[in-house]
Amino acid sequence: MTPLERNLQSLAARDPESARRVAACAPTGKVRCVRARTGASTIEVDGRLDAGLEDPEADGTSLAQHFLTRAQAAGATRLVLFGLGVHTLRFVADFSGDILVVEPRLDVARRVLEIVDLTDFLSQHSLILTGDAEVVFAHPLFTAESNGLFLSHAPTRRRHPKLHDLLAARFHPGGDAAPLDVAVIPPLYGGSLPIARATARALRQLGHHVRDLDLSPFLPAYQELLRCGSDLRLSRKAEELRAALVRLIGETLLTQFWIEPPDVVFAIAQAPLDPASLAQLGERGIVRAFWFCEDAHVMPYWSELSKSYDVFFHLQPDTLSEPLRERGVFGLPLPVGFDPEVHHPVELSEDQRARYACELSCIGAGYHNRIEFLPGLFDMGLRLYGTDWPAAEPFLSSSPEFNQRQTSESCNLIFNASSVNLNLHSSPWTDGVNPLGDYVNPRCFEVAGAGAFQLVDERRLLGTAFEIGSEIDTFRDLSECRHKIRYYWNHADERREMAGRARERALRDHTYVQRMRVAIDALRSGPSPALPKKRCTPTAGHAVQSLREQEPTVARILERLPSEMKLDQEALYLAVASGEGDLCEEERLLLFMREAMTEIQILNAAGDPA
Repeated sequence: MTPLERNLQSLAARDPESARRVAACAPTGKVRCVRARTGASTIEVDGRLDAGLEDPEADGTSLAQHFLTRAQAAGATRLVLFGLGVHTLRFVADFSGDILVVEPRLDVARRVLEIVDLTDFLSQHSLILTGDAEVVFAHPLFTAESNGLFLSHAPTRRRHPKLHDLLAARFHPGGDAAPLDVAVIPPLYGGSLPIARATARALRQLGHHVRDLDLSPFLPAYQELLRCGSDLRLSRKAEELRAALVRLIGETLLTQFWIEPPDVVFAIAQAPLDPASLAQLGERGIVRAFWFCEDAHVMPYWSELSKSYDVFFHLQPDTLSEPLRERGVFGLPLPVGFDPEVHHPVELSEDQRARYACELSCIGAGYHNRIEFLPGLFDMGLRLYGTDWPAAEPFLSSSPEFNQRQTSESCNLIFNASSVNLNLHSSPWTDGVNPLGDYVNPRCFEVAGAGAFQLVDERRLLGTAFEIGSEIDTFRDLSECRHKIRYYWNHADERREMAGRARERALRDHTYVQRMRVAIDALRSGPSPALPKKRCTPTAGHAVQSLREQEPTVARILERLPSEMKLDQEALYLAVASGEGDLCEEERLLLFMREAMTEIQILNAAGDPA
């Protein structure tokens, strides 16, 4: 019997329909068998090799060992493998748990089964031959409650990026979902700061231990460096100093985490962590996640920084999925959402109504497209809120609180007080509606959560979040925007009904609690599975032991303390004070870190009402 005949016989015993489909699949020139130098075979799919020609069997063994090591580290009893590969499955066949393999292409499956004997694997484990995500979702091994991992064969992931990302985002790792210790790293300021706070609250609601860091003491120094950099003669030096400040913040956090490391560092866009600090976090076994809730076309820093994270969440699957994959980064789309504690319907007081009530409002920063587009609505009574608007007419007279940053709470009042909330996504280069439209901003979910009505510029992903025309409505240009504003002014009942449906949808699908469920599942089954660490009270003795090789001078300083002494800020001071003579560089650094640590307020989950 040929390998294909043996494999089909083994497959038919468990899945006759799949065996019939493979047998009926005619070989095509798109998938070729290629002989390697060792005599073993691999395949070429659409002109690209699935493995190197030096030793494809060794490549398969290496990948299988990687899969098994990951499974052991995570305690997995269930694996979902995306892609057949050629030789890998032979070496994972004796995995003690259950394996489900998803291969989207029937012609690839046939060629692999022609080349390699997989009878042992096929007699014990499951194979799905489909590109339909719903079929995979329905399989019991994909949705099982046992502890599992979702792992990928890189060439298959490259051939089917959208299917891979969809499966990776929906896969549930199951098992004992013990609470994690998560340090949420916020930016110093800006639009991502409320997202960091909402993220921390959502993780707490899910039962995780959260370290919610307040880095605001560093903000004045950072703003002063920004001010200095506005002088072109000082811009390069100011940038060097800003980078040094980011390193300092990173070192301060590392010191705190050195005493008691979290399971996960969850950084939000613009968080002050540089690659050097992130590398040290990884060396200490801390899983590193980043939520890039910004526009990749405007903020290109994602390109290099993404390589420093274990999981890189983002808003733009069409724009970022493939570039991240090419960089070897595990990227997953994760839309923003809203926090029901902040954005919800309210009954406005008389004072609030007098301050905010209007027929048409828009909140946002003064990006180029808004500056060009919005003057076409000022004759309709548009009220403009936000920062960075030109200090000139008609912006001055249309802004009740000119260039003042609005809090999340005041935004909620404005949403509730406006008959029509205009949501025009920002763009620095278009003059109106951005034709790319490849992400949905937080305001879209926040207005819906507030139970308010909104008109949104057309976005590619908007229809996946809300039903357009039933829950929200859109516009493509200024003319359509003006027409729909008038329409909804004259149809108040329809407007209110749509706003009510949008809130129901937002509560059902778009809260930050729901986003964090997805994120934690991805972290638990990701490239470096996030698992609760065994906790112990950090002592000087533990620190000396762990630092002796990497930081011998620091280890010698800490040896001045009793080995059983709890290692906290006062212990650091005592260790330095116990020395003699002038302070060495490491002693000065420890004292500085001790002072900096007192400036960072770390609010843990226990008893924190934030």
